[in-house]
Amino acid sequence: MHDAVIIGAGPGGSSTAHFLSRRGLDVVLLDRADFPRDKTCGDGLTPRALRVLDEMGVLPEVERAGCRVGAYEVVAPNGRATSADITAEHGALVVPRRDLDDIVVRRAAESGAAFASQVTVSHVEPTSSGVRVHAEGGGTFDGRVAIIATGAATAVLKRSGILHRQPRAMLAARAYFEDIQHEVASTFSLRFHGVPQPGYGWVFPVSPSAANIGVGFLPSRRTSRPTRPAARVFEDFTQDLQPFLQGARQAGPVKGYPIRVDFLTAPTYAARTLLVGEAAGLVNPLTGEGIDYALESGRLAADHLAAAFDAGFGADWLPAYDRLLRARFEKIFRFSQLVRDWYCIPALLNLLVPLANRRPALRQLLTNIVLGEREPAGYGPLTMLARLVVYLVRTHRR
Repeated sequence: MHDAVIIGAGPGGSSTAHFLSRRGLDVVLLDRADFPRDKTCGDGLTPRALRVLDEMGVLPEVERAGCRVGAYEVVAPNGRATSADITAEHGALVVPRRDLDDIVVRRAAESGAAFASQVTVSHVEPTSSGVRVHAEGGGTFDGRVAIIATGAATAVLKRSGILHRQPRAMLAARAYFEDIQHEVASTFSLRFHGVPQPGYGWVFPVSPSAANIGVGFLPSRRTSRPTRPAARVFEDFTQDLQPFLQGARQAGPVKGYPIRVDFLTAPTYAARTLLVGEAAGLVNPLTGEGIDYALESGRLAADHLAAAFDAGFGADWLPAYDRLLRARFEKIFRFSQLVRDWYCIPALLNLLVPLANRRPALRQLLTNIVLGEREPAGYGPLTMLARLVVYLVRTHRR
């Protein structure tokens, strides 16, 4: 009987395993893959992600494996751009998930977690004393609690009776490009041209001559307008990036994947079970960033579980976890979802970018909010719309 059985050894599962094991709890960490392994992602690490990695004691190793990013750039559909510096202490990084996930799972093992790879979990079953995790092939793992950190994959959640419908997810595709002839800027570049709205393309630096390039968009709900496959959208976007990619070499195939951004309505717990990271829908609905929320929710889950072990698992410990997550993340998710739905319109984006260039302080503030460095209080979509109207009136009078 383990104290905790964790399903999924990505950033969310491994951070939970690390913080629980560091407290002396008996933790087993399961994953269907051998590590190191590739994981399809944009590879961006925001300042809040780096803070958790620093707490885990692996930030120097992560920094050696990554490319430093110093600014956030938005390119409107008409090609005009605005950017703001990333001012947090550790800045930001781009680190391929093959490297990042291997670092964090090794850290979990060093902290005392037992790691078992090539274990494909079927479902989680509550028992009188905790949970039983069933693996394909007949193996089982018993624990006092389970933590599900399976990312966008929903099979375990559905078979365990936790998720009853397929959540609406963003579609994404990415590939790496090397030997880029133009120097790749050290910025998180989000580009809103050549991609269905709401959606964006990105160019994230892996080195001065290599980049992680991809697209992410929310599929249309209109049955009369079928959604283009993510791979086709990616192809159109990269064609639109010429001549930047002229002479560059695509390294490996284009990989498509879903992105769950449904935290505001997603379940976060079940009987004796907590969900962390993307399994709880914790991916920013505006930027598609999820590594920071995975790491942070893993730490929160570990803190909450440690307190529950000490207190004897009172009747309210599961709902209390949900309240904890929503107190930490709900404001930024509501803000990001409203901005995505209200402002990811080509005509508005073409107006907002020059407005941001005329208001550097507002541009920096909004960048800090999107990165999770500031609370969005007082800067909701209605406030920004009012600022846009004032800007348009003043421009017209001139």
